[in-house]
Amino acid sequence: MRIASLLLLPAGIAATAALIAPAATTAQTQLCSPPGQARSTDIARERRPDGTSEVTEYLARGEYRVTRCEPDGALIVSQTVSPIRAPDGGVALVPTEIERPDVAVSVLYGDPNEPRWAADFRAKRAPLRAATIAPTDPIEETPIAILPSETDAAAGPSAARVLGGLFAEAAQSGDACTNPQFRTLGGTFKTRKYNYSINRKRFNFNATTSAQIVRGHTNWDATRNSCGFHDTTNLKSQYLGGTSATIHPDMPDGKSVTDKGPMNTIAGCTIAIACTFNFPGDNNTVVETDQRFNSRYAYSNTGAAGRYDVQSIATHESGHSIGLDHADSSSELTMFFQTLTGTKHLRSLAKGDVRGLRTRYP
Repeated sequence: MRIASLLLLPAGIAATAALIAPAATTAQTQLCSPPGQARSTDIARERRPDGTSEVTEYLARGEYRVTRCEPDGALIVSQTVSPIRAPDGGVALVPTEIERPDVAVSVLYGDPNEPRWAADFRAKRAPLRAATIAPTDPIEETPIAILPSETDAAAGPSAARVLGGLFAEAAQSGDACTNPQFRTLGGTFKTRKYNYSINRKRFNFNATTSAQIVRGHTNWDATRNSCGFHDTTNLKSQYLGGTSATIHPDMPDGKSVTDKGPMNTIAGCTIAIACTFNFPGDNNTVVETDQRFNSRYAYSNTGAAGRYDVQSIATHESGHSIGLDHADSSSELTMFFQTLTGTKHLRSLAKGDVRGLRTRYP
Protein backbone atom coordinates (compact mmCIF):
# COMPACT_ATOMS: atom_id res chain seq x y z
CA MET A 1 0.00 0.00 0.00
CA ARG A 2 1.38 3.41 -0.96
CA ILE A 3 1.43 5.47 2.23
CA ALA A 4 3.13 8.54 0.82
CA SER A 5 3.82 9.74 -2.65
CA LEU A 6 6.34 12.60 -2.61
CA LEU A 7 7.18 14.25 0.68
CA LEU A 8 8.94 17.59 0.99
CA LEU A 9 8.62 18.65 4.60
CA PRO A 10 10.58 20.81 7.00
CA ALA A 11 12.41 18.78 9.60
CA GLY A 12 10.04 19.60 12.44
CA ILE A 13 6.91 18.78 10.47
CA ALA A 14 8.48 15.59 9.14
CA ALA A 15 9.29 14.49 12.68
CA THR A 16 5.70 15.15 13.79
CA ALA A 17 4.33 13.28 10.79
CA ALA A 18 6.52 10.33 11.61
CA LEU A 19 5.03 10.19 15.11
CA ILE A 20 1.45 10.01 13.89
CA ALA A 21 1.95 7.84 10.78
CA PRO A 22 -0.21 4.71 11.16
CA ALA A 23 1.70 1.45 11.65
CA ALA A 24 5.04 3.21 11.34
CA THR A 25 5.79 2.87 15.04
CA THR A 26 4.34 -0.55 15.75
CA ALA A 27 6.62 -3.31 16.95
CA GLN A 28 5.44 -5.60 14.17
CA THR A 29 6.04 -3.31 11.19
CA GLN A 30 8.59 -0.55 10.84
CA LEU A 31 8.96 1.73 7.87
CA CYS A 32 12.26 1.62 6.05
CA SER A 33 15.02 4.06 6.97
CA PRO A 34 18.06 4.66 4.71
CA PRO A 35 21.39 3.65 6.26
CA GLY A 36 23.61 6.35 7.70
CA GLN A 37 22.83 10.01 7.30
CA ALA A 38 19.65 11.11 5.55
CA ARG A 39 20.44 12.72 2.20
CA SER A 40 17.18 14.42 1.31
CA THR A 41 13.76 15.38 2.65
CA ASP A 42 12.40 14.87 -0.86
CA ILE A 43 11.31 11.25 -0.46
CA ALA A 44 8.73 8.65 -1.46
CA ARG A 45 7.68 5.64 0.62
CA GLU A 46 5.86 2.41 -0.08
CA ARG A 47 4.79 -0.47 2.14
CA ARG A 48 4.03 -3.78 0.43
CA PRO A 49 1.43 -6.41 1.35
CA ASP A 50 4.16 -8.73 2.64
CA GLY A 51 5.20 -6.13 5.20
CA THR A 52 8.44 -5.07 3.50
CA SER A 53 8.85 -1.39 2.77
CA GLU A 54 10.87 0.94 0.57
CA VAL A 55 11.97 4.56 0.63
CA THR A 56 13.61 6.65 -2.09
CA GLU A 57 15.54 9.86 -1.45
CA TYR A 58 15.59 12.13 -4.50
CA LEU A 59 18.86 14.02 -4.82
CA ALA A 60 20.27 16.74 -7.05
CA ARG A 61 21.42 16.16 -10.64
CA GLY A 62 19.03 13.27 -11.20
CA GLU A 63 20.58 11.02 -8.55
CA TYR A 64 18.60 9.02 -6.01
CA ARG A 65 19.03 6.43 -3.26
CA VAL A 66 16.46 3.67 -2.84
CA THR A 67 16.39 1.49 0.27
CA ARG A 68 14.40 -1.71 0.88
CA CYS A 69 13.74 -3.17 4.34
CA GLU A 70 12.24 -6.19 6.09
CA PRO A 71 8.94 -5.79 7.98
CA ASP A 72 10.90 -5.06 11.17
CA GLY A 73 12.85 -2.29 9.43
CA ALA A 74 16.05 -4.32 8.97
CA LEU A 75 17.98 -3.44 5.82
CA ILE A 76 17.65 -5.66 2.75
CA VAL A 77 19.51 -3.44 0.29
CA SER A 78 20.22 0.23 -0.31
CA GLN A 79 21.31 1.34 -3.77
CA THR A 80 22.56 4.75 -4.82
CA VAL A 81 21.88 5.42 -8.49
CA SER A 82 23.91 8.16 -10.16
CA PRO A 83 24.25 9.74 -13.62
CA ILE A 84 27.43 8.86 -15.49
CA ARG A 85 28.68 9.94 -18.88
CA ALA A 86 27.95 7.11 -21.28
CA PRO A 87 29.65 6.42 -24.60
CA ASP A 88 28.15 8.15 -27.63
CA GLY A 89 27.50 11.34 -25.66
CA GLY A 90 24.59 10.13 -23.57
CA VAL A 91 23.92 9.91 -19.87
CA ALA A 92 22.87 6.83 -17.94
CA LEU A 93 21.74 6.25 -14.38
CA VAL A 94 23.68 3.34 -12.86
CA PRO A 95 24.29 1.89 -9.37
CA THR A 96 27.33 3.53 -7.78
CA GLU A 97 26.88 2.25 -4.23
CA ILE A 98 25.21 -0.95 -3.02
CA GLU A 99 24.79 -1.51 0.71
CA ARG A 100 23.63 -4.79 2.18
CA PRO A 101 23.70 -5.86 5.84
CA ASP A 102 26.99 -7.71 5.37
CA VAL A 103 28.89 -5.50 2.90
CA ALA A 104 28.97 -2.09 1.21
CA VAL A 105 30.12 -2.16 -2.42
CA SER A 106 31.42 1.02 -4.08
CA VAL A 107 31.63 1.10 -7.88
CA LEU A 108 33.95 3.38 -9.90
CA TYR A 109 33.05 3.81 -13.59
CA GLY A 110 35.40 4.43 -16.49
CA ASP A 111 36.18 6.83 -19.29
CA PRO A 112 33.42 6.94 -21.96
CA ASN A 113 36.09 7.76 -24.56
CA GLU A 114 38.31 4.80 -23.65
CA PRO A 115 37.54 2.12 -26.28
CA ARG A 116 37.53 -1.00 -24.11
CA TRP A 117 35.40 0.45 -21.34
CA ALA A 118 33.03 1.99 -23.88
CA ALA A 119 32.62 -1.37 -25.62
CA ASP A 120 31.99 -3.13 -22.30
CA PHE A 121 29.40 -0.55 -21.34
CA ARG A 122 27.51 -1.05 -24.59
CA ALA A 123 27.70 -4.84 -24.32
CA LYS A 124 26.54 -4.96 -20.70
CA ARG A 125 24.14 -2.05 -20.62
CA ALA A 126 21.02 -4.26 -20.59
CA PRO A 127 21.94 -6.35 -17.50
CA LEU A 128 23.23 -3.22 -15.78
CA ARG A 129 19.90 -1.54 -16.41
CA ALA A 130 18.09 -4.60 -15.07
CA ALA A 131 20.16 -4.46 -11.88
CA THR A 132 19.35 -0.79 -11.33
CA ILE A 133 16.51 -0.44 -8.81
CA ALA A 134 13.87 2.01 -9.95
CA PRO A 135 12.87 4.82 -7.59
CA THR A 136 9.87 4.17 -5.38
CA ASP A 137 7.64 6.78 -6.97
CA PRO A 138 9.10 8.17 -10.21
CA ILE A 139 7.88 11.66 -11.06
CA GLU A 140 7.95 13.47 -14.35
CA GLU A 141 11.00 15.55 -13.50
CA THR A 142 13.05 12.57 -12.31
CA PRO A 143 15.26 11.67 -15.29
CA ILE A 144 15.32 8.07 -16.41
CA ALA A 145 18.55 6.30 -17.33
CA ILE A 146 18.90 6.94 -21.04
CA LEU A 147 21.23 6.74 -23.97
CA PRO A 148 20.64 8.66 -27.20
CA SER A 149 19.26 5.51 -28.83
CA GLU A 150 16.77 5.14 -25.97
CA THR A 151 15.44 8.69 -26.14
CA ASP A 152 11.83 8.81 -27.27
CA ALA A 153 8.80 11.03 -26.99
CA ALA A 154 7.99 9.64 -23.55
CA ALA A 155 11.27 10.97 -22.18
CA GLY A 156 10.34 14.46 -23.35
CA PRO A 157 11.83 17.52 -21.65
CA SER A 158 13.50 15.44 -18.95
CA ALA A 159 15.71 13.75 -21.54
CA ALA A 160 16.74 17.06 -23.03
CA ARG A 161 17.50 18.44 -19.59
CA VAL A 162 19.62 15.42 -18.65
CA LEU A 163 21.61 15.35 -21.86
CA GLY A 164 21.92 19.10 -22.16
CA GLY A 165 23.02 20.22 -18.73
CA LEU A 166 23.44 17.43 -16.20
CA PHE A 167 27.23 17.56 -16.20
CA ALA A 168 27.61 21.31 -16.47
CA GLU A 169 28.40 21.60 -12.78
CA ALA A 170 30.41 18.38 -12.52
CA ALA A 171 32.60 19.46 -15.43
CA GLN A 172 33.77 22.63 -13.73
CA SER A 173 37.52 22.98 -13.75
CA GLY A 174 39.50 24.54 -10.95
CA ASP A 175 36.99 24.01 -8.12
CA ALA A 176 39.06 21.42 -6.26
CA CYS A 177 39.88 23.89 -3.49
CA THR A 178 36.40 25.44 -3.25
CA ASN A 179 33.90 22.57 -3.67
CA PRO A 180 32.97 21.33 -0.16
CA GLN A 181 30.84 18.28 -1.02
CA PHE A 182 31.30 14.90 0.62
CA ARG A 183 29.16 12.00 1.76
CA THR A 184 29.76 9.40 4.42
CA LEU A 185 29.51 5.64 3.96
CA GLY A 186 28.99 3.03 6.66
CA GLY A 187 31.33 3.01 9.63
CA THR A 188 34.94 3.84 10.40
CA PHE A 189 37.93 1.96 11.77
CA LYS A 190 37.63 1.96 15.56
CA THR A 191 41.28 2.65 16.30
CA ARG A 192 41.92 5.14 13.44
CA LYS A 193 44.22 2.48 12.02
CA TYR A 194 43.82 -0.33 9.53
CA ASN A 195 46.18 -2.91 8.06
CA TYR A 196 46.14 -4.23 4.51
CA SER A 197 48.19 -6.34 2.10
CA ILE A 198 48.69 -6.28 -1.66
CA ASN A 199 48.55 -9.36 -3.85
CA ARG A 200 51.68 -8.33 -5.73
CA LYS A 201 51.49 -11.29 -8.09
CA ARG A 202 48.26 -9.87 -9.51
CA PHE A 203 50.22 -6.69 -10.32
CA ASN A 204 53.09 -8.64 -11.92
CA PHE A 205 55.32 -8.02 -8.88
CA ASN A 206 55.81 -4.45 -10.10
CA ALA A 207 57.38 -2.63 -7.14
CA THR A 208 56.45 0.78 -8.52
CA THR A 209 52.80 -0.23 -8.82
CA SER A 210 52.77 -1.51 -5.24
CA ALA A 211 54.31 1.77 -4.09
CA GLN A 212 51.65 3.73 -5.97
CA ILE A 213 48.89 1.70 -4.27
CA VAL A 214 50.45 2.33 -0.86
CA ARG A 215 50.63 6.02 -1.70
CA GLY A 216 46.93 5.95 -2.50
CA HIS A 217 46.26 4.84 1.07
CA THR A 218 48.69 7.27 2.70
CA ASN A 219 47.32 10.23 0.73
CA TRP A 220 44.47 10.12 3.26
CA ASP A 221 46.76 9.51 6.23
CA ALA A 222 48.71 12.68 5.42
CA THR A 223 45.77 14.69 3.99
CA ARG A 224 47.81 15.28 0.82
CA ASN A 225 46.33 18.16 -1.15
CA SER A 226 47.34 21.25 -3.09
CA CYS A 227 44.87 23.52 -1.31
CA GLY A 228 46.82 24.23 1.87
CA PHE A 229 44.68 22.09 4.19
CA HIS A 230 46.63 20.76 7.15
CA ASP A 231 46.59 17.17 8.38
CA THR A 232 44.52 16.97 11.58
CA THR A 233 43.15 13.43 11.64
CA ASN A 234 45.83 11.10 13.06
CA LEU A 235 44.70 8.38 10.63
CA LYS A 236 47.14 5.55 9.91
CA SER A 237 47.07 2.80 7.27
CA GLN A 238 49.69 0.08 7.64
CA TYR A 239 50.94 -1.85 4.61
CA LEU A 240 51.76 -5.39 5.74
CA GLY A 241 53.48 -6.43 2.50
CA GLY A 242 52.62 -9.00 -0.11
CA THR A 243 50.06 -11.77 0.18
CA SER A 244 48.77 -14.67 -1.88
CA ALA A 245 45.23 -13.96 -0.64
CA THR A 246 42.61 -12.42 -2.90
CA ILE A 247 39.55 -10.36 -2.09
CA HIS A 248 36.36 -11.95 -0.78
CA PRO A 249 33.56 -9.71 -2.08
CA ASP A 250 30.74 -11.49 -0.22
CA MET A 251 32.20 -12.11 3.22
CA PRO A 252 35.10 -11.00 5.41
CA ASP A 253 38.03 -13.36 5.88
CA GLY A 254 40.04 -11.36 8.40
CA LYS A 255 42.41 -9.86 5.82
CA SER A 256 42.13 -6.53 4.03
CA VAL A 257 43.52 -7.09 0.53
CA THR A 258 44.11 -5.05 -2.61
CA ASP A 259 44.36 -7.13 -5.77
CA LYS A 260 43.64 -7.08 -9.49
CA GLY A 261 41.38 -9.54 -11.23
CA PRO A 262 38.19 -10.17 -13.20
CA MET A 263 34.96 -8.51 -12.20
CA ASN A 264 32.57 -10.39 -14.47
CA THR A 265 31.13 -12.53 -11.64
CA ILE A 266 30.99 -9.80 -8.98
CA ALA A 267 27.50 -8.34 -8.75
CA GLY A 268 27.47 -4.61 -9.45
CA CYS A 269 31.11 -4.47 -10.58
CA THR A 270 31.08 -6.02 -14.05
CA ILE A 271 32.17 -2.82 -15.82
CA ALA A 272 33.82 -1.10 -12.87
CA ILE A 273 37.37 0.19 -13.13
CA ALA A 274 37.66 -0.73 -9.46
CA CYS A 275 35.42 -1.73 -6.56
CA THR A 276 35.84 -1.49 -2.80
CA PHE A 277 34.12 -3.84 -0.36
CA ASN A 278 33.67 -2.64 3.24
CA PHE A 279 32.59 -5.15 5.87
CA PRO A 280 30.77 -3.69 8.89
CA GLY A 281 31.35 -4.54 12.52
CA ASP A 282 29.54 -3.55 15.68
CA ASN A 283 28.82 0.03 16.71
CA ASN A 284 29.17 1.60 13.27
CA THR A 285 32.67 0.28 12.61
CA VAL A 286 34.44 -1.31 9.66
CA VAL A 287 36.39 -4.50 10.33
CA GLU A 288 37.78 -5.19 6.86
CA THR A 289 38.16 -3.47 3.50
CA ASP A 290 39.01 -5.12 0.19
CA GLN A 291 39.84 -3.37 -3.08
CA ARG A 292 39.98 -4.82 -6.58
CA PHE A 293 41.30 -3.25 -9.78
CA ASN A 294 39.57 -4.66 -12.87
CA SER A 295 42.10 -6.66 -14.90
CA ARG A 296 40.30 -5.89 -18.16
CA TYR A 297 41.64 -2.36 -18.25
CA ALA A 298 45.09 -0.81 -18.72
CA TYR A 299 46.79 1.07 -15.90
CA SER A 300 49.79 3.35 -15.63
CA ASN A 301 51.98 4.66 -12.83
CA THR A 302 52.60 7.95 -14.64
CA GLY A 303 49.18 9.12 -15.80
CA ALA A 304 49.87 7.93 -19.35
CA ALA A 305 47.29 8.71 -22.04
CA GLY A 306 44.69 6.01 -22.56
CA ARG A 307 45.41 4.33 -19.20
CA TYR A 308 43.98 4.66 -15.71
CA ASP A 309 46.38 6.06 -13.13
CA VAL A 310 47.09 3.51 -10.38
CA GLN A 311 47.65 6.02 -7.58
CA SER A 312 44.53 7.98 -8.50
CA ILE A 313 42.38 4.84 -8.43
CA ALA A 314 43.99 3.68 -5.18
CA THR A 315 43.34 7.06 -3.58
CA HIS A 316 39.70 7.01 -4.62
CA GLU A 317 39.17 3.44 -3.41
CA SER A 318 40.94 4.16 -0.11
CA GLY A 319 38.47 6.99 0.44
CA HIS A 320 35.77 4.34 0.47
CA SER A 321 37.86 2.19 2.80
CA ILE A 322 37.93 4.92 5.44
CA GLY A 323 34.18 5.59 5.22
CA LEU A 324 33.51 8.06 2.40
CA ASP A 325 30.83 7.64 -0.23
CA HIS A 326 30.89 9.07 -3.74
CA ALA A 327 30.59 12.77 -4.40
CA ASP A 328 28.51 13.81 -7.40
CA SER A 329 28.99 17.56 -7.76
CA SER A 330 32.39 17.84 -9.45
CA SER A 331 34.86 15.63 -11.27
CA GLU A 332 37.60 17.59 -9.43
CA LEU A 333 36.74 15.73 -6.23
CA THR A 334 38.74 12.56 -5.57
CA MET A 335 35.50 10.79 -4.59
CA PHE A 336 33.66 11.54 -7.87
CA PHE A 337 32.11 8.32 -9.18
CA GLN A 338 33.59 8.31 -12.69
CA THR A 339 37.24 8.58 -13.72
CA LEU A 340 39.11 9.39 -16.92
CA THR A 341 42.28 8.01 -18.43
CA GLY A 342 45.48 10.05 -18.67
CA THR A 343 44.86 12.13 -15.55
CA LYS A 344 46.46 12.19 -12.10
CA HIS A 345 44.49 14.88 -10.31
CA LEU A 346 42.60 12.41 -8.08
CA ARG A 347 45.87 11.81 -6.22
CA SER A 348 45.41 15.18 -4.52
CA LEU A 349 42.49 15.54 -2.14
CA ALA A 350 40.02 18.32 -2.87
CA LYS A 351 38.28 20.46 -0.28
CA GLY A 352 35.24 18.19 -0.02
CA ASP A 353 37.45 15.13 0.35
CA VAL A 354 39.35 16.77 3.22
CA ARG A 355 36.10 17.81 4.91
CA GLY A 356 34.85 14.23 4.64
CA LEU A 357 38.10 12.87 6.06
CA ARG A 358 37.93 15.22 9.03
CA THR A 359 34.28 14.37 9.64
CA ARG A 360 34.98 10.66 9.71
CA TYR A 361 38.11 11.00 11.85
CA PRO A 362 37.71 14.20 13.89
